[in-house]
Amino acid sequence: MKYLLDTDHISFLQRRSSSEFIRLTLRMSQHSLSDFALSVISFHEQVIGAHSFINRT
Repeated sequence: MKYLLDTDHISFLQRRSSSEFIRLTLRMSQHSLSDFALSVISFHEQVIGAHSFINRT
């Protein structure tokens, strides 16, 4: 079975410091890494967010 991670999940994994990160990694550890996928939409949202961050500095 594949699990599709959305943009919020990706953000939790990137920050590595929230209670959501801990819960998510515990759940993910019960499955193989190959069971997880990212959508091109989430990737695009991450790129837009990074671009906005760079432009603010």
